[in-house]
Amino acid sequence: MTHPFRYKWLSTGDIGASATIIFDNLTLLTFISVILQFAYQFPLDIILTRIIPGTVFGVLVGNLLCIWLAFRLAKKEQRNVTAIALGIDAPSAIGFVVCVVGPVFNMFKAQPNLDIHQAGVLAWQVGMGCLFVLGCIKLVFSLFAKQIKQFIPQAALLGGVGGVAIALIGFFPLVAILKMPIIGFLSFILVILATIVRIRLPFNVPGIPLAIVASTILFYLLIPSGLSGEMPNLAVNTGFLLPLPSLAFLSTFSFVIKQIPLIVPFALLVIFGTMSVAESAACVGENYNVRSMVALDAVATIAASLCGGIAQTTPYAGFPAYKKMDARIGFLLINIVVVGIGGIFGVVGFIVHLVPEAAVAPILLYVAFEIMMQGFVQCDKKYYTPILFAFLPSIARLLEIKFTDGSLIDPLKFQQQLFDVSRGFSDQLIITIMGNGFIITGILWSAVLVFAINRQVIKSFISCLILAVLSYFGIIHSVYMTGQIYLPSSLPAKISQLPLQLSLGYLLMGVIILVTAKCKQLQLEH
Repeated sequence: MTHPFRYKWLSTGDIGASATIIFDNLTLLTFISVILQFAYQFPLDIILTRIIPGTVFGVLVGNLLCIWLAFRLAKKEQRNVTAIALGIDAPSAIGFVVCVVGPVFNMFKAQPNLDIHQAGVLAWQVGMGCLFVLGCIKLVFSLFAKQIKQFIPQAALLGGVGGVAIALIGFFPLVAILKMPIIGFLSFILVILATIVRIRLPFNVPGIPLAIVASTILFYLLIPSGLSGEMPNLAVNTGFLLPLPSLAFLSTFSFVIKQIPLIVPFALLVIFGTMSVAESAACVGENYNVRSMVALDAVATIAASLCGGIAQTTPYAGFPAYKKMDARIGFLLINIVVVGIGGIFGVVGFIVHLVPEAAVAPILLYVAFEIMMQGFVQCDKKYYTPILFAFLPSIARLLEIKFTDGSLIDPLKFQQQLFDVSRGFSDQLIITIMGNGFIITGILWSAVLVFAINRQVIKSFISCLILAVLSYFGIIHSVYMTGQIYLPSSLPAKISQLPLQLSLGYLLMGVIILVTAKCKQLQLEH
């Protein structure tokens, strides 16, 4: 008599597997909170009662969907399977803060009719709206994931995101380290020794938790001597912060639309990453449907956005390691409980107050290093120049952020200076247009070179054509410091020629690529 198959969904391997994803999720929630609070002085109550619970809700929904997917696969194949791990996506979580929510908050904060809290609410709603659009993009693109990956070169995508890492994710933590050097350098060297130098620490202590704990203890020990900082206020109220669905972001949708060029690359990055996770799972015997994985991740991201979150979810890499541990779905259930408690009951808020910024900044810097190196690790040496080329618009964006945050010059005066072309186009104007739409610009610049290197001249020309169209309407290279799009005819007369010049320049570049390729072909024929 044969017994019906019963999926053994819990094993001892789930305990070890859960530690990694729990730490990743709670660390990223803390990063989001720290960056918003310390880098932008974002209202803390919005972070703790809206952003964190909403982001956590997306993770919980995604984990439940991954559990369902695992049960379905186990039933289909009549064997025990390992579930796909899912959590917060690190590059876009940080990217949303430094590229969207933070700059938009500064813009609203500069308006005289808004106080800081009102500016925070509007910026949070823009972040919600951007995440909702991103989730919808992933849902639609799940139908065409393979076709998209075939057109956009991996080197171009990794170069564009690497630029964000070097200029935005990596630079600002370095500033935080130097503001509190004793604490920052202690944490930095422990993180680097454990992750990059790979020195085995005594008693096999994990390097990143040690860095946070040791530097935090030193911070409090040095407070009386004045060598670290002031005693933080640790009186944080915890409570049940149930995220509630809301369409409040619709009121700020005109601002959301302007951010679409920034968020599309993050959506594509996760789609490609999901395909890689599915491929790695297949290599160890778990045949998850990639379209289903992209779709459920999109649903989790949309759920997070509707409940106030500003960070998308993603299937985590490292599936073979979870499979080797003999993890099933129990590690996702553990993650649901621990991360749910941490985010929805306000524990993350206490951590944000307890841990100094300089203690966690080196971890963020390490994340930036890892993202920057991906292009060089995964791509052939011949693509190094396109990857580096894609970094440059992000550096311009870094300078633009400093120009437009109001600390150096009043934003209204700065915009007037941009339109003053009596002495030609100023350096400030060129830096601004290079920084506007910087991720898409970097990806397309890199794509032009990658396709040319591969002798795919038609694709290289198409990339130039896309650059020409986008630059003409200000989708990239906008002459406004806010990055808004326009018809060139609506611009002041003296500046209206710049979009045309940019567009014609890109077209000329594409034509030359076609002509030289044709000449080369004729030479070979003769």
